[in-house]
Amino acid sequence: MALEYAREAVLKIADAISEGEVVPVETAHVSGVSYITIGEHGIEFLEFLASSGAKVAVFTTSNPAAVDLGGVLEVDEKTLEGQRRIYKALLTMGVSTISSCTPYEFIMTRPRTFHAWAESNAITYINTFRDAWSDKNPGPLALLGAIAGYVPKTPLYTIEGRRPTAHVKIEVGPLDSLEAGVVGALIGERLGSGVPYLSGAVFRDEESRREFAAALSTYSSMVFAVVEGTTPHWREYLHMGDFRDRITISREDVAKYLGDVETPDAVYIGCPFADPDTVLWVLGEVKKRGPAKRPIYVSTSPHVYRQLGKLVEAASRLNVVIFAGTCLVVSPFTKRFKSIATDSLKAAFYIPRLHGVRVTPCRRERCIELAYA
Repeated sequence: MALEYAREAVLKIADAISEGEVVPVETAHVSGVSYITIGEHGIEFLEFLASSGAKVAVFTTSNPAAVDLGGVLEVDEKTLEGQRRIYKALLTMGVSTISSCTPYEFIMTRPRTFHAWAESNAITYINTFRDAWSDKNPGPLALLGAIAGYVPKTPLYTIEGRRPTAHVKIEVGPLDSLEAGVVGALIGERLGSGVPYLSGAVFRDEESRREFAAALSTYSSMVFAVVEGTTPHWREYLHMGDFRDRITISREDVAKYLGDVETPDAVYIGCPFADPDTVLWVLGEVKKRGPAKRPIYVSTSPHVYRQLGKLVEAASRLNVVIFAGTCLVVSPFTKRFKSIATDSLKAAFYIPRLHGVRVTPCRRERCIELAYA
């Protein structure tokens, strides 16, 4: 019954948006699994599927939740119970509850394979840096697609739908994480939609690639960009490009985007989840200075968190709070702050809207300085 329900639902959506065509997928990644974002109605939907016998047909993972794995960020009993019910329903359906927005850390999506992912930053990352193909599937559709084994064949699942439509010349770089985020936000705000082709873009490290992907998809509907010299098959995309728009992102554009920095209540690093290099960099900087005056929160994936071992406890003595499974975007813990400094343009976009907290974007180095101000 559950399988038929999922198949019928996906096919009806396909009738409406892709002329009835569907595409089989290798993996799925489900978003909308935080109690804070889906509430009771979302839980009832998940429990309905689980009690109907629904099982995912492909390897399926899940996004960050409202509760961190170590219980570091305090939340109320209602949130704990709601999150417990969500986990139970997902596990019953066979979802791997990795509670991560960076599943690409261990799912090595191959070029030109199909996936039903629902986390926009992760979709943009695998589309842009691996040329794996996923559209921005809403959370419920990604889950139904995981059960059915296919999703509507929307344009991003076709080569024609991935034709670059705008040429973007990048005149700043190599891009650190904040600059990469600003470039992604500027492209998103100026173009809004389409497929940008970037020339001149050099990303300093893995963190800067993550920040670019997160910002581009946060500030626009775009979840795919071609980066010259980086995206697999970029020459093919350049050859087929139909550049209706041409824009330039200069160093001055990036500088103008960043306003004055105020002294925050806390510093936040890790949106999307920080990779091991970033976590170790933060710890190295703090060890040079001693315990921070203001707390530095670092969110990372459960996979990286477990690798850190005793470093997590050592970091807490320096006022660095490393946690996994949630983030300050989806955790109710964030409401206790009035002002946060972060190097993430995605966090700067969502935290004020979801929690009413002021957010100041700053370079990682400056963020660390603010923790001692």
